[in-house]
Amino acid sequence: MKKYEKYLQEAKTQVEFAKRSFAAFREAERSSSVSDVFFHLHHFLVHATNIDRILDTKPGSERHSILAAHLDLSGVDLKPFRRLRNHLEHFDERLDRWVREFEGHTFFDMNIITGAKGFPGKAFLRALDGDIFRFHRMVRLLKRAVNEAAGEKTPEA
Repeated sequence: MKKYEKYLQEAKTQVEFAKRSFAAFREAERSSSVSDVFFHLHHFLVHATNIDRILDTKPGSERHSILAAHLDLSGVDLKPFRRLRNHLEHFDERLDRWVREFEGHTFFDMNIITGAKGFPGKAFLRALDGDIFRFHRMVRLLKRAVNEAAGEKTPEA
């Protein structure tokens, strides 16, 4: 196996894991298993961002040199995944901020609030609102990643 093939194989593994996590996430939604919804959603996001880690290389790095001759991602916008990846990597900082700002108010965590109105940002640590994953005042649109995981084309905004 050539060096670039090792990276591509791992990216394919992460794609497979992301698909499986996404299917389990959708099944948890259908069965109204709230804890499983967030468990599988988190794993889907981790695997999706791992794909970004592997393929969106830093120019001049050894991996970039290995992959550049065999993989052209110039037509793929990986920025949403990079923002999501950065968000997940700083999870602890968001948790610290939420705890620091907590003043004993009503608290919701891991709730499906699709269609609900009036939830102040400080009232929840994380919530799912349709295809929007909300994590302490940071809204992460998942529509594109969700559609791609489901094999659907995402309309351009």
